[in-house]
This record gives sequence, structure tokens and C-alpha cells, in this order.
Amino acid sequence: MLAAYYTDRGPARDVLAVGDLPTPAVGEGQVLVRVKASGTNPSDVKTRNGNMGPMTEPLVIPHSDGAGVIEAVGAGVSQRRVGERVWLFNVNRTADGMGQGPIGTAAQYVAVDAELAVPLANGVSFAEGACLGVPAMTAHRALFADGPIEGQTVVITGGAGAVGSMAIQMAKAGGARVITTVSNEAKATSAREDGADAVVNYKEESVAEAVLAANGGQRVDRLVDVDFGSHINLTPDILARNGIVAAYASMAQPQPALNYYPLMFNNTLMRLVFVYAMPDEAMIEAQMDIDDMLRAGQLNPRVAATHGLDHIAAAHEQVEAAQQIGNVILEID
Repeated sequence: MLAAYYTDRGPARDVLAVGDLPTPAVGEGQVLVRVKASGTNPSDVKTRNGNMGPMTEPLVIPHSDGAGVIEAVGAGVSQRRVGERVWLFNVNRTADGMGQGPIGTAAQYVAVDAELAVPLANGVSFAEGACLGVPAMTAHRALFADGPIEGQTVVITGGAGAVGSMAIQMAKAGGARVITTVSNEAKATSAREDGADAVVNYKEESVAEAVLAANGGQRVDRLVDVDFGSHINLTPDILARNGIVAAYASMAQPQPALNYYPLMFNNTLMRLVFVYAMPDEAMIEAQMDIDDMLRAGQLNPRVAATHGLDHIAAAHEQVEAAQQIGNVILEID
């Protein structure tokens, strides 16, 4: 089979290669998927460039998310799944989700545990299906891990990002009012199209003042945050008492200093979201809700760009530049 791979950490064009590797055999409890699309996420890029630690295997096929068609099943898996369209998640991980595994979706075929291949709703393209793993499941966990959000006001930072876009759409499907932050007008337009009720340009406005103004002077119920270190000490100004911060990244300040007492006096609940190691029951709930939203037309993944497998380095560089609106996808012949 044709696959992308690397044998060392480093810049995309220095370490990524594309060539023939053995087609995997399907094991007990597994399905063999003919991959049609592979999602390129920031975590894939950070792992490849060395930000997440050294190599864990001599050769790694990257990418955790994808979509395709089941071509064969192993012992213990129903033959009825052969021919099923599926989306894939957590492929390029160890069994506990805590480390990088050797296989990924940047290949023509991948053999995965059957529960990692989720039926893909009719009408959803493979490219859209490859957007669902990390972005949609992260957004779902951040929004719904602590109960229903109907009637609440949610602030979503980075509303034009892959997770942010999903979070806006899911929050609206869940009955919440959404305020989001963006960095330019193109991203503001995207966020409004996804359903945001109010948009704050954090480069031009005070986030705290603009959020309160957008909410009629009232504090909000929940914050879904792409940059914990930059925003956590703003939350006492914008978050209602007993409010919730759910953060899934902190790139600007990986070791943030917290102003503890304002957070404590506000009874702030802080939830840190690492999608790869979510509890099993949370993964199942997310899959079911994502499927329901897709079928109801409430969730429309954004594909920012597509590349062929042999242009995987360009896909990684596009994600590193962080200017795209939506997901960067490899389409695999």
C-alpha cells in the first residue's frame, strides 16, 4: 500500500516520506479500512516536529483521524460491517491514548480496533468525516462533560478554528447562546455562519469588556478555551459564579501562572480536555451525539483545503501556519 511515514522528528519536508509499505493484516476484533481521507490536526504536526517528545517507534505513519470504507473484518466482528462507510478516531495512539502509536490514517489502508471505526452518516463526505475525530470529540467533551447547556451563554475562544467551529455548531444544537473570539473579519464571518450570536475581535477589543457588552452586562456560564494560559485570569471578570472553564490547549503559556483567589472566590470549575484519553463512556456519548447532529443537519464540518497523499508536507505546513478556516485533509486514492 502507499503510505506517508517518518523515521525521525523534524520539519515536514525534511522527515515526511511517501512510499510502499506492507498492507496491514486485520486482527481479532479489528476492521480493515480503505482510507479515503485523512485529517491533519495540530497535534499531528506538533508530534511530528518534536514538540510532544522523541520518537516512540522506528517508523510512524501519522494522523489519528480519517474516513473510509471497511473492506474486511477480523474474528469477533460482524461480517455485516464489510462495505460500511466509517469515520476514524484515535488511530495514531497507544491503547491508553497517552502516547503515539506506529500506525495512522495517512495511508491507503489501516487496521484498527472495531470501536475506532464509527458509521458515517449518509450525505457526509469522506473529507468531512475526516474532520470529526479530534475536533468534534474535543468540542463535545468541552461543552457537555458537565451537563446540559440549554439556556446557557457560552464563550468559545478561537471560533474559526477546527474545534471552535465544531463547538459553535454543537453549542447552538444544545440550545446555548454563543459568543466567540476571532482575530479578523474573515474568521468572524465564518463564526457567524456557524451560528455564533456575537463575535469579538480579540486583536481590536478588550475581550472581557466586549464579552460582557455582548451579554447585556451579565457574566456567562461557560468558557470553551483554546488558550488556557492567555484567558484563565480573565475568567473572574466574565464567568458567572460556579461557572466552568473547559480548556484543550495552552500554547502561548504552557506553564501559566494562576491568580488563585479570584478563581476560588468565584467557585470556578476548571476542566482540562485531552481528547485522546477521554473516558470510554464519554467517547461513546460523543459519537452518538455527533451522529445525531450530522443527521439533523446541525453539524457541518468545514474543509479548508485538501491535498493528495504525496503532498502531506504541504498539508502539515498549512496547519503549522494556522491561517486556515477549517480542517486540512489528505484525499487518498
